[in-house]
Formats: sequence, structure tokens, C-alpha cells
Amino acid sequence: IMAGSNRSGDLADAQKSIPVGTICAILTTSTVYLSSVLLFAGTVDNLLLRDKFGQSIGGKLVVANIAWPNQWVILIGSFLSTLGAGLQSLTGAPRLLQAIAKDGIIPFLAPFAKSSSRGEPTRALLLTVFICQCGILLGNVDYLAPLLSMFFLMCYGFVNLACALQTLLRTPNWRPRFKYYHWSLSFLGLSLCIAIMFMTSWYYALLAMGMAGLIYKYIEYRGAEKEWGDGIRGLNLSAARYALLKLEEGPPHTKNWRPQILMLVKLTDALVPKYRKMFAFASQLKAGRGLTITVSCIQGDFTKSSGEALAAKQSL
Repeated sequence: IMAGSNRSGDLADAQKSIPVGTICAILTTSTVYLSSVLLFAGTVDNLLLRDKFGQSIGGKLVVANIAWPNQWVILIGSFLSTLGAGLQSLTGAPRLLQAIAKDGIIPFLAPFAKSSSRGEPTRALLLTVFICQCGILLGNVDYLAPLLSMFFLMCYGFVNLACALQTLLRTPNWRPRFKYYHWSLSFLGLSLCIAIMFMTSWYYALLAMGMAGLIYKYIEYRGAEKEWGDGIRGLNLSAARYALLKLEEGPPHTKNWRPQILMLVKLTDALVPKYRKMFAFASQLKAGRGLTITVSCIQGDFTKSSGEALAAKQSL
């Protein structure tokens, strides 16, 4: 589903190819999976379907026993399907990891931003293979399957959340051109992902969310910000703007009045406030519940005195 988005840089016309390819991928996989469910229901006994590990037939695959003309059709098909899915992941995951490393979002991933002479993310590919091998060496993929399912659902959920927030916040660089897109569909997708996570396994869902929260706090602690900023800051700005506009709708009630102080400050030659006790006086006037705006003026040309203005701002 995300194969086109993960390799958007390699597409000739990403704007056209990603929507068409994603919808076709969803329709194809949904048709195949639902058809398999219906065919199983029509050809396999109910009690045998409930036998998860096939103990009643000697531990063999249920679908292999009913395959035509031989059980090896299913075994070889399962092997090729697994191999294809693994190669697809090894194609998209290193490029996604390299893109994250290039953006500088997670500082310790910086060495994996480099490419080979042919433009291939070799270092990111080696790290991806190492992570995959660690999972294989566990000996049972079922140990990791629930947690990996949570990560996939969180990935789809966060994509939906990002699209919805960008639309509601009216971000200037967010201009979706798909005519059937609406932010409510994104929120519906997010709700479905969260619901399926907790319906599947609530403790794995909490574990996955906790790990995602730790990664977010690490990024926030290291202060890794790019020119496109982050969604939380945009959400705060939108909420502050909405609150300020709501305050202008009518005069404040006496119970809700708060002092709003504009304080003009004179600076010394060292660009520090000359009368520091004015801040304590303003604090006593508003009793910690109002708003104080501090202003100072520096004479001169801004292009030449921008450094002084920044230093004065920090001292204030």
C-alpha cells in the first residue's frame, strides 16, 4: 500500500502515480484476501478452520491439503509470496530510513544518510538486513507479529492524522489535488486504526504507543527541527489564533478581567534593561494571571543592528 509513497523520489510523475497505484494496490489486496476467506468458508470444514495449528491433520497446512493438483503448489506459492514481500520491504525500507537520516530528524541516524556511487542506500540497506536477521533468529515470527502489526497500524494512523491536521490547519505548503479527498476520511482512518489496535491486543497497542512516544520525546529533546517544522507547533499556533479571535467577540466580564500591560523598557549600552524592578512591579500588578508585553527600541539600520536586536530580545 505504501510502496509508491516510500519510493516517490523514483517515480516519473509521483502526483499521478501514487493515488492510482495506492488505490489499485488496496483494491487488489482486498479482493484477494476476501476471496480467500470466502473460498476457505466454502471448501473447509468449520471445525478444521478452528484448528489454528492443524493438529488434527498432523500439523500440516490446511490450505495445502485441499490444494489442486498437489500440496506443493501452496508451499512453493507461500515461499515466493514471502520472498516477494521481503524484497519489496528491503527495497522501500532503506530509502525511507535514508530519507529520515537526511532530514536530521533522529541525529544518531546521520551515518545512514550517505549513498553509494550508484545512488543506492547501501548503509541503510545493511542496517535493515541486520534488523530483519535479528527477527528471524528468534525462531518464531509469531513473537514479533503482534508488535509489528501495531507499528503498521500506527504508521497508517499517523499518516491519516497528518493529512487531517494539515488540512484543518490550512498549512500553506499542503495542497492535496486528489478530488475525492476530505479531512473527515482521514479522521475515520485514524479512528479505525486505533480501534483495531486495541481490539487486537491492548497491551501490545500500549507498548507500541509508548515506544513511539519515547522516540517523539527524544526528537523533541534533541531539538531536531527542519524547515517544514512540526505539526504540534502548528496546532498550538492555530489554537492560540482561535482563542485570540474569540476574545474580540465582546467586552470581557468583570469576573474574567485580566490586566494586559505594555511595558516600554530602556536598555543600557550592554543591551540589558536599565530598570529591572519594573518587571517585578508589572508582575505584582497582574498577579501572575495577566499578560505583559515588553518592548524596547534600538536606533539604527536593522540590517546592521540585527545582532544587537537579537541580543536585546534574549536579555528581555
